[in-house]
Amino acid sequence: WPTEKHQTAKNTASHPFATKPMTDNNARIHIASNDPAFPAKREAAVLLICAAITQIATPFGYTQTGTNWGRSTQAGRSVINLHRNRFGWDCQINLRFLTPEGTCPATEAWHQDHEVCLQRFYLPREDHADETTGLAYLDITETSASFGLAMQILQDRALPWLDAHHSGNPAIADFLPITSA
Repeated sequence: WPTEKHQTAKNTASHPFATKPMTDNNARIHIASNDPAFPAKREAAVLLICAAITQIATPFGYTQTGTNWGRSTQAGRSVINLHRNRFGWDCQINLRFLTPEGTCPATEAWHQDHEVCLQRFYLPREDHADETTGLAYLDITETSASFGLAMQILQDRALPWLDAHHSGNPAIADFLPITSA
């Protein structure tokens, strides 16, 4: 059975941008799936994430409805969406903006699925919440480093970028987020 020592099975040297040993999430998923307390941990993590997003998004004019935070102006409507993975292991934060005509802005940043994942704002050397594009629930309840980084990026990079769409600042709004997720 996987144990704690198997969780960091990948070597730092195997990934050029790694700043610490990469986590073997398959082992962590197996451990969590056999933990009767995991559903409660998952729900506690979702509540923490929602509270943090509310605290960060409210000063930008967003209001919460479920796991969505919306803002409407004459320039359009933007939404921050906390998308829960169907397998129950993690979630991701997606950003959306629609013009009053109901279309996405005509920039390269919005070319896929009418949403931009928060992970697109990470710098190459910044530690992702996990190896995919999500926030692993165990990282929220057991450690705070990846969660804190995600919320800092939401506040300092992603929301000002969305705000630029509302204010019509093309120099920022047309900017393509940093990485490709």
